[in-house]
Amino acid sequence: MTTGPRATQAGRRARARRGVVVTAAGPQMHGVLHDLALPTFERFADRWNYDLHVEQIAVDGAGADDGAQQAKWTKIRLLRQALTRYPLALWVDADVLLVRSDEDVAEHLHPEHFQALVIEQVPYEHRVNPNTGVWLMRSGPTAFAFLDAVQEAGPQPGPWADQGAVLAALGWDRGDERYHWAGPGAGNAFQAATSWLPTGWNQPYLGGRDDIHLYNGCAASYQGRPVVPDPCALHFMGMTPSARYRHMAEVLQADGSSAPARAVG
Repeated sequence: MTTGPRATQAGRRARARRGVVVTAAGPQMHGVLHDLALPTFERFADRWNYDLHVEQIAVDGAGADDGAQQAKWTKIRLLRQALTRYPLALWVDADVLLVRSDEDVAEHLHPEHFQALVIEQVPYEHRVNPNTGVWLMRSGPTAFAFLDAVQEAGPQPGPWADQGAVLAALGWDRGDERYHWAGPGAGNAFQAATSWLPTGWNQPYLGGRDDIHLYNGCAASYQGRPVVPDPCALHFMGMTPSARYRHMAEVLQADGSSAPARAVG
């Protein structure tokens, strides 16, 4: 489902737009997306002439359960659909705040490359890997071939259904089942045609983490990660929905942005 006044005429205006921002959320993440993240996506889209497509997922889950994995896999379908209508598609997870809108992410996409992602660095787990929470793709045969390769790889074992398949399609070495020791591996033509975004385009939120409100990892795994002082995108990855809501609202309030005045515990 496409939502928002900007998106109602997207079909007629797609050619005039730079691209489209795509996101989605299920019941557990609905408030996080619509109350907190979406206004920041709208600000970015308005500034850089993108349409905005928001999908409501009927079922989601928590952590790495079946519902959560199926919800994550939705982004592959939505990106494919978006790339049939727009020259660029920017996927942004529902737990991301686009805290700055003065820079267009497309500036970092090499003219001969078909996609751009941030490399996540996790010293605690001895891994480096692309993170699909912010994922820019350029429409064309290579992009569709890559999505075909992701689809063919299918949901991977462990905590990352879609992201694990992206790593497989890139020829990445996944390390163990939990992705410890993951690294670039042998690579392939898809990896060679991928641009790497600055860390500030998918900066993990590192504050206020404790094991009680985390899944798919522990608080210690967020120590020692690269930090940029003024990121464009702040990612509240690995948190429970209630913890995400609370911390995202606090960041928006501290930044002077509007945030709902309701309990976020």
